[in-house]
Amino acid sequence: MRKRLLGMAMLMLPVAASGCATMKQTDTARTGVEQLLISSAADRSLQKIDLSPISGAKVYIEEKYLDCVDKNYVLVALRQRLLQNRCTLAEKAEGADVILEVASGGVGTDRTDLFFGIPEIPLPPPSPISVPKLALFERIRAMGTAKLAVVAYDTKTRSPVVNSGYSIARADHKSWNVLGFGGTNSGSVHEELAITTGESENIVGEPSMLARRKKEKATSAAPPASAPSPPATFTAMAPTPVR
Repeated sequence: MRKRLLGMAMLMLPVAASGCATMKQTDTARTGVEQLLISSAADRSLQKIDLSPISGAKVYIEEKYLDCVDKNYVLVALRQRLLQNRCTLAEKAEGADVILEVASGGVGTDRTDLFFGIPEIPLPPPSPISVPKLALFERIRAMGTAKLAVVAYDTKTRSPVVNSGYSIARADHKSWNVLGFGGTNSGSVHEELAITTGESENIVGEPSMLARRKKEKATSAAPPASAPSPPATFTAMAPTPVR
């Protein structure tokens, strides 16, 4: 029996050698792709929140309700969006026109593996040899999810000026492998890296995808024919008189 298994292992070694192994390697606590999955999902979630009602206001961000991984990035990304809306950041709530509260309903990553083929088969002890895994089809998909809620209210009247409910968004990174060939990457994080850095591990079909995405980015970044009017500046609401 042991000789048969060794013979099978020797026969399958050339086939397995043509395959592509997927390994998680990192010199830091978390891989770069994992961190990009979370930050990209957070960016997409914040982009769905309309902050124009407080444009030009002096805003204090209440951080105590935000408890999630990469909290600092979420806060800086939120500050960046406020500054894009011509807001001023207040150090204390007492000196602000608006208090903005931000909370997270879920910020993290998930991974699903789909595999068809022959799994790794360990040989009986004391042999340390195992028959390598033979993948006929393999797909690995990692997803980053961010669910954020933003509420803003007037410091004097306590009236709401922004009540987004919640905003949920995802980013993904996929890797495909068929019959030991391919190792093709796709997904929103891969496309973002390919466009911004010009680097990609893919060979087949990558130039056309890059050209298409760059064209879309250039079109979206082109200035409009007529400049839009600036957003209205925030005006504090007067308290309702009590009769």
